[in-house]
Amino acid sequence: MIDFGKYSLLFSFILSILVLMGLSVGIKKRDGRFIDMAYRGVKGIFFFLTIAVGILVYAFITNDFRIEYVASYSEKSLPVFYKVTGLWAGQKGSLLFWAWLLSVFTFITVRRDERRANSVFLPYVLVFLNLTMMFFLALVSFVTPPFEMLARFPADGNGLNPLLQNPGMVFHPPTLYLGYVGFTVPFAFAMAALAMGDLGDWWIKKTRAWTLFSWVFLTLGIIFGGWWAYKELGWGGVWGWDPVENSSFMPWLTATAFLHSVIIQERRGMLKIWNLSLILLTFALSIFGTFITRSGIISSVHAFGQSPVGYVFLGFLFIVLAAGIYLIKTRYEKLKEKNPRIEAFLCRESSFLYNNIILVGICFATFWGTIFPLISEAVKGVKISVGPPFFNTINSPLFLLLLILMAICPLLGWRKTSAKGMLKNFLIPFSLMAVSLPLLYMAGIREFMPVFFFSFSVFVIATVAREFYLGTKAGVKNSGRNWMSSFMNLVLRNRRRYGGFVVHIGMVFIILGLAGYGYYQYKVDFNLKKGQEVTVKHYRLKYIDLASFEKWNYEAVGSLIEVYRSGKFAGTLRPEKRFYKKQEPSTEVAILSSLAEDLYLILGSWNSDGSITLTVVINPIISWLWIGTGVVLFGTVWAILPRRRREEEVDILEKDVILYLRGTGAE
Repeated sequence: MIDFGKYSLLFSFILSILVLMGLSVGIKKRDGRFIDMAYRGVKGIFFFLTIAVGILVYAFITNDFRIEYVASYSEKSLPVFYKVTGLWAGQKGSLLFWAWLLSVFTFITVRRDERRANSVFLPYVLVFLNLTMMFFLALVSFVTPPFEMLARFPADGNGLNPLLQNPGMVFHPPTLYLGYVGFTVPFAFAMAALAMGDLGDWWIKKTRAWTLFSWVFLTLGIIFGGWWAYKELGWGGVWGWDPVENSSFMPWLTATAFLHSVIIQERRGMLKIWNLSLILLTFALSIFGTFITRSGIISSVHAFGQSPVGYVFLGFLFIVLAAGIYLIKTRYEKLKEKNPRIEAFLCRESSFLYNNIILVGICFATFWGTIFPLISEAVKGVKISVGPPFFNTINSPLFLLLLILMAICPLLGWRKTSAKGMLKNFLIPFSLMAVSLPLLYMAGIREFMPVFFFSFSVFVIATVAREFYLGTKAGVKNSGRNWMSSFMNLVLRNRRRYGGFVVHIGMVFIILGLAGYGYYQYKVDFNLKKGQEVTVKHYRLKYIDLASFEKWNYEAVGSLIEVYRSGKFAGTLRPEKRFYKKQEPSTEVAILSSLAEDLYLILGSWNSDGSITLTVVINPIISWLWIGTGVVLFGTVWAILPRRRREEEVDILEKDVILYLRGTGAE
């Protein structure tokens, strides 16, 4: 069985070489037979990689500790729930998982377009997808093989890191990888457009769903990572500007910029070079994040240990950037042709451009703060750490500008906006924002940055509500429908537009959750004896008991705390310390959540007389971070849901493509 897993990886790598050869000959000689052979090879790679993944998962479930990777990340007493997650718990398995996901996406790409008459682009797309696939298959076949066997295998494994024994382990890595790997598809389409010299917006339309799919899963991966850290690391926060956190955040920023700027290219034929550069940068940053995680050059709780595979990724990154820059440079003059310019300082096109500049600015600041310790060590021999104060100081004002643009963009017209139109459009949202200011003051929110974050969040919500209202009102007036029928017709016929507005509302909720806990988190430590009570703001906490108990693979000490909120009993919490038999101890926090705030308890230490050290954290409105994530997910799904397509006219280029394919026999 293990040998079959090894051979499956080897067969996949050989097939990827044959696919590249078939594509090269088929494109050069315009022979559809070789291209069809390549298509079958892609399906074969998917088949063999699925077998390899299945064998490795089966080895985890059956405790096959002959495999070094299984012995390192599992043990007999580990629940099946966590044994399955061993597939991506370590470096070898996660690279295999990455390769398998890429084979799935490549297979889907082929199945969608291989029989279409106008799929002349598909062979070029597969060249870039397959080259990426070859890189990962080479890694898992020769550099970090997941089926490497031990000379003397143990009776039991080392077990899974306690930090990974959390439901977040099931959701965070897979969603993050779905985002990372998903961006390979639009990257491949963009490079195919450059290689073919067909530089219209066809590749953007073909990859719109892929881009949104990848963006939403990268968003979910980042949020799930924050949720995991919040529940498991016991520090009271969701984001610490850790290098590995930053490595997932940077491609999210450039992908968000890309999602906005492609709207300008589709509508006005602008920003072609910029969009190609953004998708290249997004894919490159995904590879850079993998380099940071796997090289061990930067210390992080999220990173794998020191490994030479990270530098292999660095070499691949340089090749990707060099190839992408070369293709853009050689097509530069053609990309500039008939490229219209922005006509006014205040128009929707300019707001999208400002949005892009700010997003890329945040990305650069984050990138610089992440790599600066490496640069300082290389130049001065001393690694200077860059902590949250640097990132917060630089990025917070930029995020505020981003929120302001999110508020005013829907109120601006295309090409230009008249002063009268701006006054009319801004009146209601601005009035509601003004009304919110005294309310914020009465709520105790008086510092400059929080006031602006919260007030402009009101502006954004008012702007989006206005768009829904005006669209529905127009439907009532023009069609005679009632308000509910007009509203449903509006959001069904314009899913992309109004799904995007829903995503903006979700992002506002996320910003509110981050701002609430970021600016107004309250934290205090207590030394308590049994029966003692303490008051923290409107909470009264009573320490009842300290108890030890044993579970399937750990022993734990937990304190029982009764919680009273505004004088009423709100429940009991049990923060714990867990001591694993084969791993380091871990802290298990206890959280009482509400829409208004989270009460977060951390058990620090205890003494023989039963007294404890308890850390109490109050995080205002942090629950809106998770609510906003759900809203973002709903809005994205709504935007990409398929709808009935009208029959489209076939342009001259597509007719030429059809004739070309008929001549090659690829139909």
